[in-house]
Amino acid sequence: MGAPASFSVTASSAALLLLTGLFLGMRHAFDRDHVAAVTHFVSLEPDPLKSAWFGCRWALGHAVSVLFLGSLILAFRVRLDPTFQRTAELLVGVSLLVLGIWRLFLLWQERQHEHRHLHPGKEHVHRHSHEPGTGHVHWFAPTLVGMLHGAAGTAEVFILIPITLITTAWLAYLTIGLFSVGCAFSMGGYGYLAGRFYHRASRKGKQIYRWLVVSTSSSGLALGLIWIMRNL
Repeated sequence: MGAPASFSVTASSAALLLLTGLFLGMRHAFDRDHVAAVTHFVSLEPDPLKSAWFGCRWALGHAVSVLFLGSLILAFRVRLDPTFQRTAELLVGVSLLVLGIWRLFLLWQERQHEHRHLHPGKEHVHRHSHEPGTGHVHWFAPTLVGMLHGAAGTAEVFILIPITLITTAWLAYLTIGLFSVGCAFSMGGYGYLAGRFYHRASRKGKQIYRWLVVSTSSSGLALGLIWIMRNL
């Protein structure tokens, strides 16, 4: 009777730990820098399914970094140096600045252009515009950004999840895996809802869509500056 009771407690603790990893991953996805980065990609191709896929690709990169650095911590008892964490956070701030500037530049390209065409005896003006959803996003871009965010957030992951209480490697990796699944679920869901929002805004009118992009890009730039100043 004693052995089964011990097993039951261990199983309950493991289940609680795994659920904790899953729900912490779902919450972790909504960190400000994560949302700001994914929003830039979503605004470029505001289709709900594509936007959800942007979120999942970001989460894939995040999972790769957390798994790699987590493996070093678990296998070799490596402690992440504070300098590494500060440098990674600094690079996150730089990436937010780059993404904000890049998005504003593409918005400028989307504005209506005039092209003068010469014909025999006359000249006329032809207008066209670069609409959102024209494939500006490189396939690996969200994943690479996610990898950077994962490197910066690994220490936080190992603080939030009581890895030191895990006595077996398979449970440790399963916890990290469920954390990453939760992160992907939340970010994919956010991408889908944000994609619907941007899609409706673009249908309402180009001016509304542009002002929305300017607002989110500007907030991303401000957040990037704050991130850099905080980690200098």
